[in-house]
Order: sequence, then C-alpha cells, then structure tokens
Amino acid sequence: MSKIVVSVIGLDCPGVVYAVSSTLSALECNIEEVSQTILKNQFAAIFVANKQESLDNGTIHTQLSKAIESRGMHLSVTIRDTSGSAESEPFVVTVDGEDRFEIIAAFSKIFADQKVNIENLKALMPEEEKRALLVFEISLPMEIDRNALRRTLKDKARTLGRSAFRRTLEDKARGMGLRVGMQHRDIFEALHRVQPV
Repeated sequence: MSKIVVSVIGLDCPGVVYAVSSTLSALECNIEEVSQTILKNQFAAIFVANKQESLDNGTIHTQLSKAIESRGMHLSVTIRDTSGSAESEPFVVTVDGEDRFEIIAAFSKIFADQKVNIENLKALMPEEEKRALLVFEISLPMEIDRNALRRTLKDKARTLGRSAFRRTLEDKARGMGLRVGMQHRDIFEALHRVQPV
C-alpha cells in the first residue's frame, strides 16, 4: 500500500464529497483523513488515502475527473504521493484585535522564517466591527523551543531572557496593537470543547 493526497477545488455544489469518496472507494482506495471547507461558494477539500501499489495516480485522476464531469461539477483535481515529515507537535496560536490589512502576512512570515508549518487557518474579520480574529493551527518542530515561540508573539519590551520564537510572535502582536495566545492543541480543544447540557 502507498499513500496519496487528493486535492479538489472549485465551485461548490451538493454531492462533491460523495463523488470523490465513492470513486476512491470503487478504486479500493481507503480514505484515512479528510479536510473540507466552503468559502464564498468555493469548495476545497484534501483527502489522504491508501492505494494499492499497482494503481497509478493517472488512473485515479482520470476516474475522479470523469465522476466530477458526469455530474456537471466545475472542480479541478490534483493527486500527489505523500512524503514523510519531521516530528512535530500541534499548537494553536490565536491573534485578535483591530483589523489591519497585513495581519495574516505578518504572522505567517514569522512561521515561515521559523520553519513552522501552518496546518489550518481560520480568519474572521467582520467588516461592521473592524475586528479580526485569527486562529492558526501550527505544527511546531520538536527542535523549536515552545516558550520561545510564545514569547516571540508578544511585545519586545517584556521579552528579556525569553526564547526567540515566542518572543518574535509577542513582539509582532504588541507592535500591531494585537493580542496573541499560544496553547498546545490538546489544551486548546479541552478548554473550548462544547459540553452536553
């Protein structure tokens, strides 16, 4: 067995997930993970699946394209083999405050410079409130000092003796008049999980 990543993007319509999943199933590909979202009537999804070694990616692409076209859907499909990744740990970084045009670029630059991968990003910027809330789910390489990353997110004036990554995030946030927080994803989810009534 080998692993592939199937990316599907385009105009949203009912039945996209079914079209992709049923086609992969018919090809005996086992879907392990799916991430799917809709934004402004645009659909985007990533499927991670196992396939038989004898099944080539070209055949999978052809069958998925046929399934999509036969349903009158306007979507593009990309298929890639997966590659290994370095050991890492999941964290959630939140940024909130007055909306500014450069917020996403400013913080994503810090992550890029530190070789930190953004696995998921949710940005909420309601126009009427002029506020911004960003939630970055990041994959922090084990060799990066977590405390350094947290401190980097806040103001330089309060970072003496703190590690670089956290300091950089703290510095950037304070310089832009924003608040920033960083928690391990397990802690973040435990604190924000909706409990049954």
